[in-house]
Amino acid sequence: MNRRVYIVHGFEGNPHGNWFDWLCAQIKSTGAQAISLAMPNPDKPSTTAWQFTLDQHIGKPDAHTFLVGHSLGCITLLHFLSRQQPQKIGGLLLAAGFADTLPPLPALDAYIKAASPDFDILRKIDMPKHCLVSDNDTHVPPELTLDMAAKLKSPVTHIPEGGHLMASDGFTQLPQAWDALKPMLTE
Repeated sequence: MNRRVYIVHGFEGNPHGNWFDWLCAQIKSTGAQAISLAMPNPDKPSTTAWQFTLDQHIGKPDAHTFLVGHSLGCITLLHFLSRQQPQKIGGLLLAAGFADTLPPLPALDAYIKAASPDFDILRKIDMPKHCLVSDNDTHVPPELTLDMAAKLKSPVTHIPEGGHLMASDGFTQLPQAWDALKPMLTE
């Protein structure tokens, strides 16, 4: 069984930022592959370019594919799954995610509208899923993360005073992400 975990960073992010390297090490300790993708032009993301990157690296997701997104990486993965429509994937973990425009970041409105996920399709995919939300996120209002989780029918872990779950908020490790992902990898 060749389990592959793909991590997708967010706006202005990079594949080694925040808690991504730490999570990759946890994943690799189980014998699974961990691939943290470098999304193109993260300061001015393009929905088309980011979807192309996922198509090139992930291809058609299957039961051995696990997806982890942070911030803009979440809606990017939801749009990818809406397009690919796999029957089943290994698991989906979304941290500080959203599926609607962000009042604090109107520069992302065009990306977000172009990457609109189809929740009817997403709910039909057989996949364990989990969402992480901070109660004081200034980039993604927590109610948007909770709304996305409700539309996915996903369990949620609340992280008090977590900010946007970034290194600048004190998160170079995110045990709550591993606590949610590990059972998915070992099922």
